[in-house]
Amino acid sequence: MPRKNIKNNPQQKENPIAREEENIPHAEESLQLLCQKIREARIANKLSLESVSGHLHIGVRILEAIEEGRPENGPTPVFFRGLVRTYCQFLGLDKTELIDKIDNLLKTQDQDDELNKIILNPVLAIRDSHPVRNTITILVILLGGYLFYSLYFVQEPLFIANDNDSQAAPAVVEVEAKIETPQSIAPTIQETVVVTELLPEKLEEPTEVPTEDVKQPEITESLQTEVVQIPVEPLTLEVEASKGTWISISVDGKETEDFRIEADEIQQWEATDNYLLTLGNTQVVRVLLNGREIETDRTHHLLKDWLVDASLLP
Repeated sequence: MPRKNIKNNPQQKENPIAREEENIPHAEESLQLLCQKIREARIANKLSLESVSGHLHIGVRILEAIEEGRPENGPTPVFFRGLVRTYCQFLGLDKTELIDKIDNLLKTQDQDDELNKIILNPVLAIRDSHPVRNTITILVILLGGYLFYSLYFVQEPLFIANDNDSQAAPAVVEVEAKIETPQSIAPTIQETVVVTELLPEKLEEPTEVPTEDVKQPEITESLQTEVVQIPVEPLTLEVEASKGTWISISVDGKETEDFRIEADEIQQWEATDNYLLTLGNTQVVRVLLNGREIETDRTHHLLKDWLVDASLLP
């Protein structure tokens, strides 16, 4: 059989390579290059980052992250894509050529980040309930509360009862002494009865009874004298003036005297009963009785013959 001569056609070798090149899509532009176009568009429009930030209310750092193509320096991926879309629309860039490409690149990066996340499972399972620890904690709290109650609330009534017993002891002794006195008087009464039976003539003479009658008025007189001799607290009158004025004063009904009181000056008098006071200007005078201010009638500047005694004390 005749051999077939097979000719190698160079075009047939080149065709698969060409087909492979046709099947490979054009390399997509990187995110940094696309974002660089955003920066160039901003510079072409003669806009600064600050002016764009003022119009769009986006931070300057976020705008820099958009122009550099670094979403990790901005907010979350979803917000970053929205801010990029808003920035491009503000600069008037084409949606299909630039905005959609950047959006797709950001979505693919987000998917890659989600795939690269490692899910860590806990090595040890943590139990939520700890019955032993909870019971011990409750017992400790109850024991502490009981000790606190026993120390501060139970012992206080015991101390109060002891104090009451110690205070009541002298009173009991006094009552017993008072009760014992009639018992001691009973033998003396019996002795007097025996003596009266033996000597009736001698007992007819009044001997002890008149002495008791005489002692009772003496005791009442001594009590009255003691009541009368109780010392009376003296009255101290102080007059203070904020401006210069004059006053007239009579102490315990004695002769009236006139005094001149300068500003911020205090005059003082002592009496046992009362004062008769005349004030030249009630508006600038402050009157104190035994260190306590008393009410002054200030309806008129001149106050005449004002009787000041202990009844005015508050």
